[in-house]
Amino acid sequence: MNNLLLMNLFFVGQMIFLGLFYRSLYKQEVQKKFVLMTLAVVLLILMARAVYDLDLQFKFDLFQITITSLLTVVFALIHFYNMITENKQYYYLTIGVIGYMFGSTVLFLIGNLTIGLSADVKYLSWRLNAFLFIVYYFFILFEWIKSFSKKNAEI
Repeated sequence: MNNLLLMNLFFVGQMIFLGLFYRSLYKQEVQKKFVLMTLAVVLLILMARAVYDLDLQFKFDLFQITITSLLTVVFALIHFYNMITENKQYYYLTIGVIGYMFGSTVLFLIGNLTIGLSADVKYLSWRLNAFLFIVYYFFILFEWIKSFSKKNAEI
């Protein structure tokens, strides 16, 4: 069964939820407004594209993947920049988001270039993406252990 519709919805949902998560961590109103404005603009662009070409939701849409992932990386980089002068809240999670989102975006973009190559070369980018995904979840797990373990909660 074709699951590209779910994948496209996942990327949009991921952008929205991580954008709102990082917005909740920002202290400056300018940064909070930036998140809402960019989310609104990107969602409008994606909806306009979907209305113009209804089949886009059932295709591997590199534009949607790129714009949603890179916008999430921008939100994470803003939080990373804020952590220079503030406490390091969700430090490892942010490193994981930046590493995975940027790496997987690059792999998705070069994925179309490998279509005509041998199966071993073609699937190397997908294996690398799977590895980045596992590393990303280890960063999330490590952040959860550091931030929410019973030992740290008692302090």
